[in-house]
Amino acid sequence: MPDRSRAIETDVLVVGAGPGGSAAAYHLARHGLDVTVLERSAFPREKVCGDGLTPRSVRALERMGVDTADPGFARVVGLRVYSRRTRIELPWPKLRGFPDHGLVRTRADLDHLLAERARRAGARILERTEALAPILEDGWVRGVLARPADEREAEPFEVRARVVVAADGAPSKLGVQAGVVRDERRPLGIAARRYYRIDRHPGPWFESWLDLREGGTILPGYGWLFPLPDGTVNVGAGLLNTFRGFRDVSAQRLFAAFVAMLPPEWGISEETALGPVRSGPLPMGGSRRPAAVPGMLLVGDAAGLVNPFNGEGIAYALESGEVAAELVHEALARRRPAIAQRYPAVLRERYAPYFWYGTWFARAIGRPSIMRASTRYLLPNRPVMRFAMRVLANLTDGRDGDAQDRLIAALERLAPMG
Repeated sequence: MPDRSRAIETDVLVVGAGPGGSAAAYHLARHGLDVTVLERSAFPREKVCGDGLTPRSVRALERMGVDTADPGFARVVGLRVYSRRTRIELPWPKLRGFPDHGLVRTRADLDHLLAERARRAGARILERTEALAPILEDGWVRGVLARPADEREAEPFEVRARVVVAADGAPSKLGVQAGVVRDERRPLGIAARRYYRIDRHPGPWFESWLDLREGGTILPGYGWLFPLPDGTVNVGAGLLNTFRGFRDVSAQRLFAAFVAMLPPEWGISEETALGPVRSGPLPMGGSRRPAAVPGMLLVGDAAGLVNPFNGEGIAYALESGEVAAELVHEALARRRPAIAQRYPAVLRERYAPYFWYGTWFARAIGRPSIMRASTRYLLPNRPVMRFAMRVLANLTDGRDGDAQDRLIAALERLAPMG
């Protein structure tokens, strides 16, 4: 039986205090709602991530009132792309509605910062508290059963809420228990990263490698090296399941293949490593369906909201958290719960066309012929790559299909899908 002495009642319960959960909690609390956040870990805590923030992410941070000029962020002016044949530098485009820079900050620091933003806005954050299962009554999620994360033998207690926001990451235990499933047609990625302290520094650039190889095999993914404000670097690699041999390539193996490609003089070695290699899944393209069940909305990775073009998840976590908050606030203010259930439709309107193109792109680059042609013919072409950078980073309003059409048409000319 639940421990009634510890029961909590709240307007909105947010499960998970990553970027999506903290964004939802922040915007809800700013509306004056009583918000409770359950976070299984204690801050600061590590997350597997490249730590890179594109201009789209920066815009979302600014909407949370984050001071993006803080020295805790490393400022990035653009993308430096490598292949075996060329190197090209692509500054972020100057577009209305987006900043002209990106940022880097470890997820350990960033998540703590965002959780504190939510706390200062009025949200109640319970660290070291684990959500075990949704409370389902008459087909609606009415809260969760929870317990202290470090008290495995403790009796669970109820946290009841008018609405639940599930921001519990890629596994989304709450989503699974409420009937949410992964759309197998959408791409899935794996990624691994490790921190290093080396003499070489990439300067104010994201560095990316687009032709990962293991022996003579081209892998449909990319490697990265991102600068952190303390002088260390985040080195990592990601791989898509559109690659025919995906099941045979572990994240650790992918990471090792990428590191083996880097120049030895850069000093990426066991001696300069800071901690172990960490890895995790990347559910892409809005792959979790449905994104809402009665009484509960899923945000960020829990909804599979990772960009299939570039593996970016933070921007979509922040944005979906804000969208969920606005709908939940309206639903509660007007006493019309059905308003919150419009959430999947709002996500489709905002992201579906772009994610459709991204899914096509992920399938296309799973073919070695397209990867070879892209790195040989497209990468050295600066105007094409500037255009592709805008598309891949989704620096549009989400409805600009012409840009994606032209990019995909170029890929098809190089290697028709047949």
